Amino acid sequence: MKGKEKRLSDLKKMLQIENSMKISEISDELGVSPMTTRRDIEILAEQGIVKVLHGAVIYNSNDSAGGLSDYMLNIAENQNVDKKKHIGRIAASFVEENDILFIDAGSTTESLAHNLPMDIPLTVVCYSINIFLAVAGRKNINIILSGGTYNRTTMILEQPKIADELLNNRTKKAFISASGYHTKLGVTCAHQSECLVKQTALSSTMESFLLVDSTKFDNVHSCFFAGSEDFDHIITNGDLPQNYREYFDQLNTKIHYTE
Repeated sequence: MKGKEKRLSDLKKMLQIENSMKISEISDELGVSPMTTRRDIEILAEQGIVKVLHGAVIYNSNDSAGGLSDYMLNIAENQNVDKKKHIGRIAASFVEENDILFIDAGSTTESLAHNLPMDIPLTVVCYSINIFLAVAGRKNINIILSGGTYNRTTMILEQPKIADELLNNRTKKAFISASGYHTKLGVTCAHQSECLVKQTALSSTMESFLLVDSTKFDNVHSCFFAGSEDFDHIITNGDLPQNYREYFDQLNTKIHYTE
C-alpha cells in the first residue's frame, strides 16, 4: 500500500476507535505535519467519512456501528464533544466481564457505548436507537432493546408505561445521563418520557453511575428523577464550578473527574 493510501487508512481506523480527534493529535499519531493532516482530512470529508466541527475531526459513518450517530453529530455541532468523550472513557473503565449494563439515552452515554471493551462478554439493556447502533456490531455484546414508538428528536423508543424489558431486567451497573444538575433541585432531564425509565433503571441495578458533563451544572429542567444520594458514582469533567467541587466533598457518592 502506498504511503498516502496507508496514511488515509490509518487515519480512518484511528477515528473509528476515537470517534473524534483534534488535528494536532492526528498529526502526532501519524508523524506528519498539520498541513498534510489537513489535506488528508479534506479527502475523507469529501467522501463523507468525516466532519470537521469546532476544530475536531469527527468520524461520520451512518452505515457503521463504530461511527457517531446523527444524534451525536447534532450535539457536536453545538457543543464540543471532548467533554463527553472523556467521561465515556472513564465510565467504560468500570465495565467488567459478564456485566449486565443499563445504558441510558443521550450523547454522553453514547460515548460510553463506543468505548465498551471488545474482548469480554457483556449484556446491554437500552431503549434508544443511538445506543443500540453503537453496540449492534459488537459480537461480544448481547443486546436487550426495549420497544416502543420512535421519537426522531431524541432517538428514544417511547412507551406509555415501562416496558417489560426494562421493568423485569436487573443490571449490575446502570449508566444514567442528565440534562441538569442542581444542588437544591436535584438531577433533571428535559423529556417526561425519560423520567420513569431512569428511575426504574436506578431501582433495578447493583451499582449506579451518573454521567454528566460540566456544562450541565446549575441547569434545571422540568423532569426531576433523582438526587445526588441516588448514585454510587458521579463522573464529570474537572472544569466544573468550584462550589460544586465543595458540594461533592460533602457527599458519600464517589466522584470521578476527567483531566
